[in-house]
Amino acid sequence: MHIVSAYIRGTMRIEDIAREAGVSTATVSRVLNNPELVKRETRDRVLAVVRRREYTPNSLARGLMTKQSKTVGVLIISISNSYYMEITETIQRRLREAGFMMLLAATDDRAELERAYIREFGSRRADGIVVIDASEENFADGFFEREAAKRPLVLVHSSPRIASSPLGQVFVDQRLGMRGVMDYLAGLGHAEIALLRGERGFSYDVKEAARAEWLAERGLPERRDLVLRIEDGNSEDAIPLAEEAVGAAIREGRLPTAVFACNDLMARGAVNAATRAGLRIPEDLSVVGHDNTILAVSGRVQLTSVDLKMRSVGQAAAGLLLAQLSGGEGPAALGVEPELVVRDSAGPAPARRKAP
Repeated sequence: MHIVSAYIRGTMRIEDIAREAGVSTATVSRVLNNPELVKRETRDRVLAVVRRREYTPNSLARGLMTKQSKTVGVLIISISNSYYMEITETIQRRLREAGFMMLLAATDDRAELERAYIREFGSRRADGIVVIDASEENFADGFFEREAAKRPLVLVHSSPRIASSPLGQVFVDQRLGMRGVMDYLAGLGHAEIALLRGERGFSYDVKEAARAEWLAERGLPERRDLVLRIEDGNSEDAIPLAEEAVGAAIREGRLPTAVFACNDLMARGAVNAATRAGLRIPEDLSVVGHDNTILAVSGRVQLTSVDLKMRSVGQAAAGLLLAQLSGGEGPAALGVEPELVVRDSAGPAPARRKAP
């Protein structure tokens, strides 16, 4: 009890700042919350005391008074995937400029964790929430709509079903990006294209469905043995797992002349496997990645990759949320179209493939 009391007595309060600066507590409050309303001389005197005493306002108490916590919750699937980091960095900068702090959590692509974290953000009085790669499950049962009725909510996703809803959202058309890859590789003469994906995840399903649709439109068979799955496609473990899967396909003689990897992590693993097997890229094997992250331009082989325009996505998501928080526009939808960035890892199909 004595320790707690001493701590409270030793904590700098707004009354202490006011007394030392020779102003009222109301003036100190205005300096901290609406400095433009205070004369410069008075404001500078108060801020000098704040800096000297290293005073930190009580965010919880201020939030109870203003009914804003000045925090925003952001949900991603993986912290070690640079795709999510580039988007969240952009969101964080935009929020910081607007005076908000970002709370970040990762769901490991599990719908139940997504729900739990959204509820936890709510219990921590987050003013709004952004969900990147929102799950189909939590949309289908109305969870997102129920949460959007409580506080501003923006979803970043690739689901046509969610795109037709009135929720605030940024729709990333990964189906369009996948079809662009198939067109590009077919134009280079590749008759068969392997798909390297994670075991579960809606974005992987979107790409696989778009590939199957493209093949069906041309009357081409869909070889299931050319769909290579790895257990974890979103974390840094995806690189060795993809290397193992592609290496096995090479040894078994069933790898075609081109591989499309659902993200740059897996594409790097495919490049590693090909190099270990003595294959040249792109002369013997073409590899195309997805997301166009920093990994695409890291290493000796520069990856051809689908650019998801992560910074544009982050700006759009933050902008939609801030508009809602300011009491301006309500839920709105923005679309982002991916573009294929051509580099060194894809080229014309070789005339003949020799098994190693």
